[in-house]
Amino acid sequence: MRAARVFAGLLCMLASIAAVFLLGLGGLDPAAPAAATPAVVALLPSVALGLSLFALGLWLVFAGRRR
Repeated sequence: MRAARVFAGLLCMLASIAAVFLLGLGGLDPAAPAAATPAVVALLPSVALGLSLFALGLWLVFAGRRR
């Protein structure tokens, strides 16, 4: 169970890094239309998704540790 949890956490962290990287390269379009909002505000939902995936990955990796 612990190995599966760590593996899933690492996959979440890698997916979040890939999402932010693709946003930076222009591979992913922002969730909001760019014509209606400023460019930085248009990127907020997509970056928030990447950050939440990263946080989920950290939680999966480090939550099961005993002290």
